[in-house]
Amino acid sequence: MSEEIITMLSNLGALEEQKAVSVDFLKNSQQLKERVFDDEVRKLIETGYVKQTDGKVYLTRVGLFRALSRFS
Repeated sequence: MSEEIITMLSNLGALEEQKAVSVDFLKNSQQLKERVFDDEVRKLIETGYVKQTDGKVYLTRVGLFRALSRFS
């Protein structure tokens, strides 16, 4: 599931704070239980793939590399 979140953020262009996507939007898009989603986002933040600010998330440079590596 983490991989899907990373890929979705990449596809949406959420690559910097100004282009961050709301957590609620991602939750609704993924149709996941809130607790499961929150746990996955927390793991992505801890691994340095995602940053969160003001209820929005975006990929870090490392997260973008991770997203793109799925296609190579």
